[in-house]
Amino acid sequence: MSPGKGLVVVAVILALVVLLGGIYMVVFHMPGQSYRGMPPPLASEEKALRDRLREHVRVLSHQIGERHYWEPHNTLNAAVYIEQTFRNIGYEPVRHAVQTRERLFDNIEVTLRGDRLQDESLVIGAHYDTVRGSPGADDNASGVAVLLELARLLHGAKPDRTIHLVAFANEEAPFFGTQAMGSLNYARQTRADGENIVGMISLEMLGYYTGERDSQHYPPPLGYLYPDTGNFVAFVGNTASRQLVRDAIEAFREHATVPSEGLAAPELLEAIRRSDHWAFWEMGYPALMLTDTANFRNPHYHGPSDTYPTLDYETMTRLTAALAQAVADMARQ
Repeated sequence: MSPGKGLVVVAVILALVVLLGGIYMVVFHMPGQSYRGMPPPLASEEKALRDRLREHVRVLSHQIGERHYWEPHNTLNAAVYIEQTFRNIGYEPVRHAVQTRERLFDNIEVTLRGDRLQDESLVIGAHYDTVRGSPGADDNASGVAVLLELARLLHGAKPDRTIHLVAFANEEAPFFGTQAMGSLNYARQTRADGENIVGMISLEMLGYYTGERDSQHYPPPLGYLYPDTGNFVAFVGNTASRQLVRDAIEAFREHATVPSEGLAAPELLEAIRRSDHWAFWEMGYPALMLTDTANFRNPHYHGPSDTYPTLDYETMTRLTAALAQAVADMARQ
């Protein structure tokens, strides 16, 4: 090889290294350190939180059951349960009707009004509907349970930014991406109202964790870059929401005794779009999904065996406590 050709090859290799390094920093690299090791035992107040989380999931998935268009009575009962729980904590919930073919379901919202930055807002949301044929303990009674207990832990806080906590109707098929999708209704209305949402977090399946090796799977090629044990919670966003993902996971890791991983990827990776955060991307807002990774870990996904005894409520407890502190940090100036 001539010296000139050798220099070209070296330049190409260096360019590829720089390109791959840039992709890694943008898509995969996250601030802070994921928690490692054995977490401490739950304190007494954490045990009470654990029991409340389990009870929310039990009521929604077992006592009420399937929650969707074809079980309208159950869906309405779930909305009542969510609304009443918010009210019992001390909030005044607001319902936003969502037209669903010939029926009406509701988004249910409570708000902690901000102070110095009240014109900036954070939205934390979880869908309360299920697919047909599943009681939906992990998908998504777990997310709703965390939402309700976040409301309890944040109640009385005086944030600088406004915090909206919203239970969404109609995330599941066939309504995902349609006019009947609750979060899309909400995001469109906030955009029409000119609300300055600086970040949205979708709580999507937060209950299934395991310490078994080879329990975690990924869409290719992510398996080369992330753990093969499904014991972590994932912060997932698109590249436009990269700063939100980084800010959220950094704040979470400051307080967490739960392992965490982050990803800010192009939307061409279809798996990162599958929850209510997508509706906020459509409206130009930064948003992320907080998840146990759904079907990439949980063998009960969308099936009749997605029941409340299959979930790990101690890990959910640690996650909820750390997330409440992280949200409070993100709502400060």
